Amino acid sequence: MKHLKLVWENAEALSVAAAHYFVERCAKHIAEKGSFSVSLSGGSTPKRLYQLLATPAFSRNIDWKKVFLFWGDERFVPHTHEESNYKMVKEALLDHVKIPKKNVFAVPTKGEAKDCALQYEKTIQQVLGKQMQIDLTLLGMGDDGHTSSLFPGTDVLSEKKRFIKEVWVESKQTFRISSTYRFINNSKEVMFLVAGAAKAPVLKYIFAKNAKAKYPVQDVNLKKGNAIWMLDEAAAGLI
Repeated sequence: MKHLKLVWENAEALSVAAAHYFVERCAKHIAEKGSFSVSLSGGSTPKRLYQLLATPAFSRNIDWKKVFLFWGDERFVPHTHEESNYKMVKEALLDHVKIPKKNVFAVPTKGEAKDCALQYEKTIQQVLGKQMQIDLTLLGMGDDGHTSSLFPGTDVLSEKKRFIKEVWVESKQTFRISSTYRFINNSKEVMFLVAGAAKAPVLKYIFAKNAKAKYPVQDVNLKKGNAIWMLDEAAAGLI
């Protein structure tokens, strides 16, 4: 797998570049197979991307009827909760574009986390089929090197069979529902959106030659596709 590193002046320039890339990939996949599936990320950097995609400059170039949206991870809270990734995407993007409701697949968060994870995995299989392959997976990275909700020291890191799994995050005393490596690494392509100086030490480590596995983000290794790292100058400052 190739890791392509692109560095932009700031988070805004990074987000604009990511929006252009989203539109280009969307057009390519729809032309080739009639649809475009995306796994969305939570967080502040992706939020700006979604806001840009909602503007006419970008949204007019996206055939929303053929776009299918999933969530790579979700906090185990109601969809109306301030911490909900679904709520963030709804307010930044979904409320402003004409995407059919049947194309939007939010993570269920009612009942037990374990049951919701199983339910979401089944939903994704019904939509994507047995291949379980997303066209473009959007990911962020935390200061601790986590991505999606694959946090250091959690059981989900060693999950081999499941595509979606519940994760107990001890430091936050809460459950999350997350894509596993099996699902992420089956994507056709991954795009990391990473901004801010706080991310610089981890990026310096993982991009060093022969860096040993230390952070969860390092186990994102696609079977065939590439990982594109969209970084701002602050995040890339130590590389």
